Amino acid sequence: MSDHLLRPFLETHADDEQLLLLSALSVLWLKPQNPLARELVGRYRERGYSIEALRETALQLFLLAGFQTSLEAAFMIHDVYGNGLPAHVDELVDLPPMRTFERGWDLQARVYRQNVDKLRVNLEGISPELSRWTVWIGYGLVMSRPGLPEKWRELLEVAVLAVMGFPRQLHSHFKGALNLGATANEVELVLEVSQLVTTEETLRPAWQMWRRIDK
Repeated sequence: MSDHLLRPFLETHADDEQLLLLSALSVLWLKPQNPLARELVGRYRERGYSIEALRETALQLFLLAGFQTSLEAAFMIHDVYGNGLPAHVDELVDLPPMRTFERGWDLQARVYRQNVDKLRVNLEGISPELSRWTVWIGYGLVMSRPGLPEKWRELLEVAVLAVMGFPRQLHSHFKGALNLGATANEVELVLEVSQLVTTEETLRPAWQMWRRIDK
């Protein structure tokens, strides 16, 4: 994996560089101790971008790629920055379960809009536990945390799901990103940077799906 195409791409899209760096890192962190990821964390630090946004990007990964992925990302950030991730004090305390569930319920409704009731019925029929965990842990505990714009969270999910190859979930997050205010151009930039740090073949199914999305 080389950065000979990535660097010019980031420079061409300087106004979106922070989002693109976070998207690239979300993909590169799927494998531990990636040297290009370390280089991009260094670039992120040099640019003076928000450490809180970097923290949230690392923490969010555990929803899709497991706790160990977030932990390895945090280790790398510690190595580059020389200190651990700063805690969000309000989120570090034990949040009341119902408050967490309620904010997750609200965010899920805004992500899925008119399709949310259908989604909830379907998830309940598949697995009541997963239905509740999606709201409580996914949207309540993680996706509704401060530190990242909501639409960026959806775009980072798009980057990871496009590479991991989960079409059902990818379709939902394509729509979710648009529902939360992301532009078609932002979605395409995230797909492009994901392709640059993986391969064209890896991203081909995601591009095909995206072209069929009603924008």
